[in-house]
Amino acid sequence: MNEFERELQLNYNLKIKSLTNFRDMFLADTDIGKKLIKIASVKRERINFIGEVKEHLFNNGFIHIDRNIPTVKGDYSIQFNEQTVYITDYIEGRECNLESKEETIGCAGLLAKMHRASYGFVCSENSLGRSELGRLPGSYRKRLDEIKKLRKNAQKGRMKFDNLVSKNIDYFYEVGEQALDLLLISDYYGLVEEAQKNRTISHHDFNHHNIYIQNNEMFLINFEHCCYDLKVYDLINLLRRKMRKCNWDINEAVIILNEYSRYEALSGSDMVLMKIMLMFPQKFWRVINKYYNSRKSWSEQSYLLRIQEVIDEAQCHRVFLEKFSAL
Repeated sequence: MNEFERELQLNYNLKIKSLTNFRDMFLADTDIGKKLIKIASVKRERINFIGEVKEHLFNNGFIHIDRNIPTVKGDYSIQFNEQTVYITDYIEGRECNLESKEETIGCAGLLAKMHRASYGFVCSENSLGRSELGRLPGSYRKRLDEIKKLRKNAQKGRMKFDNLVSKNIDYFYEVGEQALDLLLISDYYGLVEEAQKNRTISHHDFNHHNIYIQNNEMFLINFEHCCYDLKVYDLINLLRRKMRKCNWDINEAVIILNEYSRYEALSGSDMVLMKIMLMFPQKFWRVINKYYNSRKSWSEQSYLLRIQEVIDEAQCHRVFLEKFSAL
């Protein structure tokens, strides 16, 4: 047994049978089942916040999560070699498939139940909370400014990617400006005020990679980005991912919204805000920002495929937004 394993057993009420590398974590086989050992660069107070969020959800009936395991002292992490180490349940199974209608419906219901269970969450003095409430207009303004700045990079470039961006950037920038204008006259801040009173939590990374199916039951995992925010943030993530798999079919969106609404109500203001968020050229910004600022992450061909997808879906995206307004 090495020093790391001894430290874990000393601080947690478990015995480690084996410890193996698992992605950027460790998978431990213990006397209380399989657990994930995670190492983070964030403060312990942030891990406390995540652990407290999960316990709040669990205590309110949302039990299909990868709970954080407390130490013998009741903390949610330890320090080892100046790093923050924490343990969560290991959810075996597979990622959900958004190509499946049944599983997409399951995701919508799972999300609504999580939001419903999050009401009234108050973190302790020992945790570091995070809130994104009220920040959306500033985020949109910053990203639009970045798009404008990157126009110059595209015009200077000689690659096919540069040419595609140069030809289409004005359209996406204008759509983004329209979305921001609509956001500023919407009831966004009213929704923010309501969320502040309700103290609701957003997962903030709600996608198929974090939705696992184990024994025919869905689990929501990896709450590392969770924070106080509007519930529609997560719902928009689900809608965007599904719409790109079905050519922006409004009927598929209705199915998701109807299932979500079975457990958690959506107001008229929520619907207006979702249309605005779906309008904003998020993927266009993300692809060009990554290309010009961290190009080595993907191959040139990968960037071309991604930007072409955004351009190709523009027409059906416009039609979708028109139909979404009528819902």
